[in-house]
Amino acid sequence: MTETIHDRIKERLRIMDLSPQAASMKAGLSKDTLRKLLANRDQLPTGKTLSALAPALEVSEQWLLTGQDSGPSQPVQPQQEVRVANIELPTNSAMPKDVPVLGTAAGSHHRGAFQLTSDAIDYVRRPPALMGTKDIYSLYVEGSSMEPQYWQGDLVYVHPHKPARSGDAVVVQCRIGDEEPDGTVEATIGLYVRRTGEALIIRKHNPPAEIEIKNEAIISYHKVLTMNELFGI
Repeated sequence: MTETIHDRIKERLRIMDLSPQAASMKAGLSKDTLRKLLANRDQLPTGKTLSALAPALEVSEQWLLTGQDSGPSQPVQPQQEVRVANIELPTNSAMPKDVPVLGTAAGSHHRGAFQLTSDAIDYVRRPPALMGTKDIYSLYVEGSSMEPQYWQGDLVYVHPHKPARSGDAVVVQCRIGDEEPDGTVEATIGLYVRRTGEALIIRKHNPPAEIEIKNEAIISYHKVLTMNELFGI
């Protein structure tokens, strides 16, 4: 079987003892770049991805593409010992599984893409910094318009009582329509830009766009917590 660029990437990951996610982050790419590339053998990396990936895997771009040229640009250094900081991490039993998952928040703002439920569809662990915080809930991201900040299936934690500032990720809860049954709500995720007398404006990443949601359709908008806020950093 002819060796492909996917085979060469996997070989370098094996030699360097890197996961696809770790290699992607080392290259300065989004965390799922390599996972998605390796899952589709018909897909080739873009020039930008290739330029970032080659030094991270310590090979030349030519070698990645063809298997020829100089190969690994330098010997792989043995991994340095990483010592874990003397921090007592909470166990699962110390983190109650009591944060409700209320459905999905769509990466795009199109009617019918999803619904937000009033009843929990699941419960997830409460991060340490949220112990005692009231009314926290979580959602799974749906769609791709917030990539690479949020990927489809990512779990986000939402704080309904923490004010959002410009640039913060927010979940906007909207009424679907007057003809729909009471309690039927949709939610979309985006970056808070501003609110005017007529509408709330949020920003999407993919493709870049500003979305205007009329005030009369909005039930609420809540801040999505960052990793620092989840762990009290």
